[in-house]
Amino acid sequence: MKRILFAVMASNFLLVLATAQTAGVTTTTLKPAGDTSKPAVPKKQTVADKTKGQKKNEGLFTLYQDTATGSVQMYIRKDQLDKEFIYQSFSISGPTSLFLNQSMHRSTAVFKIKKAFDKLEFSIVNTNLYYDKNNPVSKTAEVDKPEAIFFSDKFSLEDSLGYLISGDALFLSEKLDPVKPIFQPGPFTATIFNLGMLNPAKSKYAQLRSFSDNTDVVVDLSYDNPTTLANGGPDVVDPRYVRVRMQHSFISMPNNDFAPRRDDPRVGYFMQQRNDQTSISSVPYKDMINRWSLKKKDPNAAMSEPVEPLVYWIENTTPHEYRQIIYEAGMKWNEAFEKAGFKNALQMKIQPDNATWDPADIHYNVIRWVSSAQPSYGAIGPSFVNPRTGQILGADITVEWY
Repeated sequence: MKRILFAVMASNFLLVLATAQTAGVTTTTLKPAGDTSKPAVPKKQTVADKTKGQKKNEGLFTLYQDTATGSVQMYIRKDQLDKEFIYQSFSISGPTSLFLNQSMHRSTAVFKIKKAFDKLEFSIVNTNLYYDKNNPVSKTAEVDKPEAIFFSDKFSLEDSLGYLISGDALFLSEKLDPVKPIFQPGPFTATIFNLGMLNPAKSKYAQLRSFSDNTDVVVDLSYDNPTTLANGGPDVVDPRYVRVRMQHSFISMPNNDFAPRRDDPRVGYFMQQRNDQTSISSVPYKDMINRWSLKKKDPNAAMSEPVEPLVYWIENTTPHEYRQIIYEAGMKWNEAFEKAGFKNALQMKIQPDNATWDPADIHYNVIRWVSSAQPSYGAIGPSFVNPRTGQILGADITVEWY
């Protein structure tokens, strides 16, 4: 009787097994008693696995973009942790009433990336203060200086060289630059034109550029304000739905022999403010002026050409009838540089109509031309600098047609 029952049970087991295999159900093979072999270890994913089929933009920070969804991943090398980088933002196109004009130079900051357990933290570095290392009070340089962590996220992969993180939450957001202006609440605030709430689902990447010394991410940020009572003006087709184009630039910290120059209060300069926290002076200022890094080819000569001249490009949007006079006016600046001992310090060039480079690329200083519906200025000449030294890293001039 027991043999018959066992045979029936075995037959039923084989029937179930055959049915499962026919249905495509995966079954587990039982090991014989006494088998001590270890189960197979799953293969560890690599960056190539996680970015398969994505477009690679290799440079200071390497970016991978999904060609189907547009989503971006960012690779950060381990040797980039705890190092200083410069962040610079630019508005590329937006409502002029909110000063989101073309080529407006906006936020400048020094930042670091640090590892915190399974996350990477992006923090702003305080460059406002100076400490003399020979003074014992300099040991308090990090005391009472609250950290500014503007982004923190888990990395999806770690390999021997670095980390892979999602870039969408960083770039398609206002964590880097608070784009939307903040107005003081008042009885008429609702009638003042402003951006609505950022809509990440409608925001997208416009362009990615990555070079050895910088990475640029150009994004189109969409804002929804369905209950607005304001009229945006002739340049805003519908004040409820506004898209702003912004550029985020991550720049390597210059490693050169540029010597900062102290501000002289008797002369007007654009400058970087910095206080000496180890001084007991009533005016403990160590402000640095913003200036270009010009060095003579022949340091001993009274007049010498520079090692690297300043180059300004006249954008190909400039009306033809003004290009020559702008060129000549720019070259006139060489007379001022000659007073400082530099010959041919400035060069002027015209951007060809078939140029493949973007005037927003920070490697180019460009005299730009624009025809806005309601311009907020006649012309403007912003520049951006290294906050550590005051060295000018790039500059533009934008001229309005009207």
